Amino acid sequence: MDAKSHTAKALLLKLISASSEVEVKQIIEGAAILNNQQNWRPYGGYYGNFDTIYNQQENSANSLAEKPINSIDHLLLKECKLRSIDPEADEAPKSMQEAVELFFGIKKGDFSEVGQRKRRELASNIMIIAEGARERPNMVVADTGEGQHPSNFENTFVSLHRGNKDKIRFVQGKYNMGGTGVLAFCGEYHYQLILSRKTPELLHHNQDDRWGFSLIRLHIVTGPSPYKNSWFEYCVGENGGILSFPGEPLDILPNHESFESGTYIEMFNYDLPDPSIIGFGLWRELNRLLYAPALPLMLYEARDYKGHSPFKLMLGNKMRVMVDDRDSVDQPLTITAELGKFGRRNIEVTLFKEGTSKSEFTNQDNAIFFTINGQTHATIGRSFLRTKARLYYLADYLLVHIDCTDVETNVREQTFMPDRERMRRGQIFREVEEILADELGKHEGLQKLNRFRRDQQVIKNPKDTAFLEGVVSNLIKNNRSLIDYLGLGGGVKDVKEPGQTTIDKYEGKRFPTYLKISSYGSKAKLYRKQIPINSYARLKLETDAANDYFDRASENGELKMNPDIMTSYHLWNGIMTIKLVPAEDIKVGEIQKVSVELTRAYEDSLFVEFEVEYTPQIQPDVSPHGAKDKDKVQAYKLPETTLVYKEKRDGCGSWAEHGWTGEDIGEVAPSGETNGDGKNLDVFINMDADVLRGYLRRQQVSAKQHVLIEMSWKTSIFLNSLILYSDLSKLEKEEMLPDIMKSISKITLDLMHNDSVFNALKED
Repeated sequence: MDAKSHTAKALLLKLISASSEVEVKQIIEGAAILNNQQNWRPYGGYYGNFDTIYNQQENSANSLAEKPINSIDHLLLKECKLRSIDPEADEAPKSMQEAVELFFGIKKGDFSEVGQRKRRELASNIMIIAEGARERPNMVVADTGEGQHPSNFENTFVSLHRGNKDKIRFVQGKYNMGGTGVLAFCGEYHYQLILSRKTPELLHHNQDDRWGFSLIRLHIVTGPSPYKNSWFEYCVGENGGILSFPGEPLDILPNHESFESGTYIEMFNYDLPDPSIIGFGLWRELNRLLYAPALPLMLYEARDYKGHSPFKLMLGNKMRVMVDDRDSVDQPLTITAELGKFGRRNIEVTLFKEGTSKSEFTNQDNAIFFTINGQTHATIGRSFLRTKARLYYLADYLLVHIDCTDVETNVREQTFMPDRERMRRGQIFREVEEILADELGKHEGLQKLNRFRRDQQVIKNPKDTAFLEGVVSNLIKNNRSLIDYLGLGGGVKDVKEPGQTTIDKYEGKRFPTYLKISSYGSKAKLYRKQIPINSYARLKLETDAANDYFDRASENGELKMNPDIMTSYHLWNGIMTIKLVPAEDIKVGEIQKVSVELTRAYEDSLFVEFEVEYTPQIQPDVSPHGAKDKDKVQAYKLPETTLVYKEKRDGCGSWAEHGWTGEDIGEVAPSGETNGDGKNLDVFINMDADVLRGYLRRQQVSAKQHVLIEMSWKTSIFLNSLILYSDLSKLEKEEMLPDIMKSISKITLDLMHNDSVFNALKED
């Protein structure tokens, strides 16, 4: 090894051993090569790179997730090239799933049938390592992918917008900038070290085998300068080329294990959202972001935490739900639907058991996941499930996944942002939301499960109900507009109280034995379904297939219709519900014969035939202005009210059941029941709220006054909650209610029980 190479290797090992960015800064100041500004080049070849690099992910975990995604890409590229297949050629795999099956023998890219030993072996190819300080660790992502020759760094690692993978269909990378998102979160100086060695078997003829490395940093503009903005830059050697030295194994992995070839990236003092043991917080976050990675990853905790295994395998939430954490799953469901411009998609719904941590698989902002090649590209939060899908009592325990990998390219480009965090809130997104709300909210299984869980929380106390009904009735006698203010109007009618909801255990057969139209016994003539030409209808078929018949990994069935007028279908507990929509050119009075086929893996398909009769357009039900019956005081139904205390009481709820503390005041929830306009609500009131208990302590009131104040509190929170909910729901901001109530409650009792204020007003 010549002197220049020896110096380069020694410099690299110093940088790798640095425990913080402060040490890196000291190394730069003491190394002639790094301390010479002439040896630094603008990242991407231009000085205006700051906006591109900084205008990416807003969350550091999302940025970090781009690194293992790139690693997966380069592992697949390595295997492709080792087989002498041109990655851009027609014979190359056309999808990630196909590549994983071809190169690693994992059928359909499904790891559910792969043993733990094989998974760990594959995961060792991509390691995410945390080392250094507990609060701001150095994060390393190391992979055994194809690697890059030093001469190619400027076309790959330190390039921007090159589109290096545009024509390769089995990799994720497209924009040639996602990997730079981490730089914004790399400490104060934004140091990132890149080390790579091209797989020796892939070296070109006469290409020397060398490690290459470069350090990246932020060049901050200070004082008089021709440049308006700072820029990112990378270092080169004295000759202007990437620093390098001969290829050889390097003992730089945990426990001094040897790193043979591939890519090693170190991000100094990385700002993790949860800097605790990465096998906990970061592992959970990456499982959400890499929902179904094409290859597993290995997390390694190298910081000085005791009493835990440093290794943690990561497979993504899809595999967790199917294999490792399946005991947490209550119900898996699948809805197949035409999702607007996204085309026909499987909407995979997982309901977790009560008691499962609410942050284990989803969180407030991430409950519905849209993925491409297993990576999350956008999410919708729980508030959508609560308010638009009206599944309030399931929302904290629902995970919804939609695979958008094969969505038309033009549609994907219009919808998903390059940062892979968001969707553009345009027409495509709004249509998707509308269909999702309809399909989830009208799924009879989810409705029943929502009612079942509601029954566990809504505790009906006739005494409280009678008291509040009396208060509201007296108020309405003096001010009829309160019916609308409280959200009780709009044709709401009294409804029969439903009985206790029960969930019967259903065990369908792996392969169905029959298919028939539900509740239709006649065999003499075809069943006829009427559909207005501007609406839709739902057809219910009975079968004995298991709930997972359409979406399981193997021996699954398929539902076909000819002519295909179905826009969605789902199977739950022996009932197959199909949504039928008329074709655009259909005419009133036309009768169409339709055939439904249910395929079976080893037997002939099952068939059902029926007729569709297309009827005239239905007109929207619009009441003339002022046509409400104002004489009927009982043309409304009060929401169910549940009082909640710190500890469980007979006929009341508890903080633990709601995840409340003394700071919480009240909550309004859509019940999921229908009463004519779908606005039935449940109200929960915290009777041990800090504000109420503090007021009672300060006042030192008698027992009778104590009761009156609690009744005032109950009435005020009930009425204020309903009025605010009614207004917020018009703005689709219902999730703001609990926080607004915290503010309102601070003055409520002081105003209601303050004689001095009212006496002063009388004097004025």
